[in-house]
Amino acid sequence: PRGGEKQYVGFATLPNQVHRKSVKKGFDFTLMVAGESGMGKSTLVNSLFLTDLYKDRKLLNAEGFVRWTLSL
Repeated sequence: PRGGEKQYVGFATLPNQVHRKSVKKGFDFTLMVAGESGMGKSTLVNSLFLTDLYKDRKLLNAEGFVRWTLSL
């Protein structure tokens, strides 16, 4: 212990142990963001992770979109 700090052992320290282990080891997770086109979903995700996750994505212009119709 540094500076006379007490170190506790037991169940009370489990949350901190799990947190330290997760940060050190890393972890995978899935994130789903839903919303209308143009509402800023990609911007939100890029802001959260301080990176451009979709930098290699190719955007289609209006002519590149295909409209699908279904008749019953």
